[in-house]
Amino acid sequence: MSSKKVIVYNLVLVIVLILLFFTALIVGRYHISINTFIRMIIFKSNEYPVERSIIVNLRLPRTLIAILVGSSLSLAGLVYQETFQNKLVSPDFLGVSSGSSVGAALAIILGVTSMWLSLYAFVFGIGAMILTVSIAKIMRDHSPTILILSGIIVSSFMSASLSLLKYLAETETQLATITYWLMGSFEYSTMRDVLILAPIVITCISILFMIRWRINIVAQGPNEAQTQGLNYGLYRFIIIVLATLMTASSVAFAGVIGWIGLVVPHIVRLFVGKNTKHTIPLVITFGAIFMVITDILSRSFTGAEIPLSAITGFLGAPIFVLILLRKRRIING
Repeated sequence: MSSKKVIVYNLVLVIVLILLFFTALIVGRYHISINTFIRMIIFKSNEYPVERSIIVNLRLPRTLIAILVGSSLSLAGLVYQETFQNKLVSPDFLGVSSGSSVGAALAIILGVTSMWLSLYAFVFGIGAMILTVSIAKIMRDHSPTILILSGIIVSSFMSASLSLLKYLAETETQLATITYWLMGSFEYSTMRDVLILAPIVITCISILFMIRWRINIVAQGPNEAQTQGLNYGLYRFIIIVLATLMTASSVAFAGVIGWIGLVVPHIVRLFVGKNTKHTIPLVITFGAIFMVITDILSRSFTGAEIPLSAITGFLGAPIFVLILLRKRRIING
């Protein structure tokens, strides 16, 4: 893949993301015309207080959160897949999403505020990752397979814990809130959430972007890394920690959102190949685009919002089937 083509792809995706960003501010159940939007933004007209409030207080924060979450989960999925040499790995395979779900459910049962709910979800997500890594270390086997199996064990334990919390939850209010949170939503996003999430996401993405060529070497395994003089263990640890931080923080503020971290990396690889020098910038942008489109769809067609995981499932599953069929045709010639 030539560098010129990659640059063109990046420019196209950035332009599409910018257009979608402004589209997301205009489109919704409450219609705002383009003319009204231009008068408010460019000419700073104060004639439309309701429209301004909808854009600034509701649509702007959720669109920014959608961009951050989409980029985070997509990039986390990509680097997990490369690091563990398994293209079917998704951001929640270390038990992070399951742990965050337990933390959020516990917070809902305890009746804490939304800010504390996000903190509970984040802490439990990180805790699940630490538990997964600890189990893998006890096994004294540093192969990626053992870590994946440890993640499955922790995810199963967290799922059982979540089932118990659902059983203990008050049926008419708490259980419904837990169920809705687990399906993912940007409905209650605020600028405060953006200000908390943005530094975490931007820092993690920046570091992974700077070491993207090293991720290529890590993806080739410890022997190749040693041959090229790269500290495999150190960089593998850095990649896992950063990907986990992005996943845990995204789930903490948006709930559990499936498919995006699995599908987006595969779509990008179809266009530019496996080289993370090319895939990482595209995954960041395309993941944001995918999530913004999902958010627009979730809030535009019905009186109540459609859960994000339902939209990503409807979009992601057929796309993934098409990717598998295409790869099968390439393999079979």
